Amino acid sequence: MKITDVRWTPAFIPIEAPLRYAFGSHPGFSRIVIEVETDEGIIGLGECYSGASRIGQLQEMKPLLIGEDPFKLERIRWKLAAPTALKLFGHVLGFAGLEFALLDIQGKALGRPVCDLIGGAVRDEVPFSAYLFYRYPNTQGAGEVSNTEQMVQFATDLVKRYGFESIKYKNGVFPPDEEIETFIALRKAFPRHRIRLDPNAAWSVTTAIRVARRLHDYDVEYLEDPVWGFRAMERVNAKAPWITLASNMSIFAFEDLAPAVMSNVLDVVLLDPHWYGGIHRAKLAGQICEAMGVDVGMHSGAEFGISQMAMIHLAAALPNLTLAPDSHYHHLTDDIIEGGKLQYRNGKMAVPTTPGLGVSLDRDKLAKYSELAKRQEMGSWIEDPKHPGVITHQPKW
Repeated sequence: MKITDVRWTPAFIPIEAPLRYAFGSHPGFSRIVIEVETDEGIIGLGECYSGASRIGQLQEMKPLLIGEDPFKLERIRWKLAAPTALKLFGHVLGFAGLEFALLDIQGKALGRPVCDLIGGAVRDEVPFSAYLFYRYPNTQGAGEVSNTEQMVQFATDLVKRYGFESIKYKNGVFPPDEEIETFIALRKAFPRHRIRLDPNAAWSVTTAIRVARRLHDYDVEYLEDPVWGFRAMERVNAKAPWITLASNMSIFAFEDLAPAVMSNVLDVVLLDPHWYGGIHRAKLAGQICEAMGVDVGMHSGAEFGISQMAMIHLAAALPNLTLAPDSHYHHLTDDIIEGGKLQYRNGKMAVPTTPGLGVSLDRDKLAKYSELAKRQEMGSWIEDPKHPGVITHQPKW
């Protein structure tokens, strides 16, 4: 089998209401849908982050991929995305989307789900967390979340609707004291749920330690990236040893794993198949964490259904995935896959048993949201549309 063509389509899907985080806002979810075609007529699907730089990566990689055997992943990795290239030129996101498609091809050719290609599933379903954001109202004036009462109600609605047993509270938007009170209110409303918080490294070391002390008795599942960088994370860990620290920002790639663990920087690594260079590589990173006694969770980056399935296959084959993966998916209003949005059952998604990733494109939906991507002025996530021109410092507090 040989690869004969690579195509990609930017798409933008609206969400229920604009999401706020420490440094900006998401007006909707924008991704690039990738198709890799073979001389046997099998088409593999992939997905990656949006933007001109990712399209440039795909344009550079396409001629190097044509003619290759989609089963020879290691040869393709060293040809398209050697470690030095990833470190120096940042090709990891585009390559990961291509790797999803190559595994989809392999699974379809063999009649096996992708998780069977990376060791096989150790679980039949994957639990996800309710992802709580502060939100601006949508164009109909609905969906705003700007205070403690609204956040607790938002969480209550999500848990009731989807059955989540874990909650992730995205903070770093309002002053820490206000967000501490909101976390305490969430804990009182959900005494048995796991609740984690993530300010996207918006705090100083002293602020992070103060927050950890204030929340000492409120059963924080983990505190994710309270500060930026190894040294700062190490100081928080030393000064607040009772709290579980997690990261997907300071610890971002393979070369970060060993020094982070050896320096007592964190307790949980949040993997992402996009950021580690594909499903295979993220599985390997998970095995390294297993050997080094570090728990594994999973980061989310506003996935459509293709990437959501990539996360599910990876999660299915990770024995040491001890924490429910994050997922933006419930914020989406639609998807570009056949059958519509993937469904939750009791806060979980089933691991597919069909060949490949287990999803197919809805061509009409893809065309619809591709047109929307052309008209949508995405701007930057590092800018708040309600405060144009204001650049947020790090640390913010």
